[in-house]
Amino acid sequence: MSPPFDPAMVWAASAGILLVAGGVLFPFRGIDALVGGVWAAGLVVCVLLVVSRRTEPEPVSALRWGSAVTLAGGGAALAVGGDFTLFLAAQALPVVVVSAAVLRPLARRTDWVRPRLVRVRLAWTVAGSYAGLVVFSLMQDLRGLPLIHPDVASLVTLGTMFEIAVAVAVYVLWLGRQSVTNR
Repeated sequence: MSPPFDPAMVWAASAGILLVAGGVLFPFRGIDALVGGVWAAGLVVCVLLVVSRRTEPEPVSALRWGSAVTLAGGGAALAVGGDFTLFLAAQALPVVVVSAAVLRPLARRTDWVRPRLVRVRLAWTVAGSYAGLVVFSLMQDLRGLPLIHPDVASLVTLGTMFEIAVAVAVYVLWLGRQSVTNR
């Protein structure tokens, strides 16, 4: 009998909470021992999740890609000094892992999402889309533009990123439907 929760998801949630806590503390405290310790703990948990051996491909993929987006985005945000980008990057791991966790019960109800490869590709799509959002926020930081008052180029970029994410997700679902109907 399997446990009512996935232990990897609990570790991923704890890593996400640690990274979010570091992102929330950073604007108030700057880089000090507490913020550094919280980020280091989140980093250790992320590394442990990335190197863990699990049998289900979609949680493993979600953990690895979510951790990569969190760490890369957080490092870039710390280098540039973007507080919102740092907070956004800290949310990548929980967002990608939760999206992968939602796909499993959805697969029981929908044939299109049932193949494992479709669920893995959808997790990749979420991670890639979220990485694009972090890069967009970083771009806004580098240009000195606030997120709440974007210019036309920012709106076009954000709209294009959204269209690409939706097109990739629809294509992945279409491939899943094709694999189900060709059986």
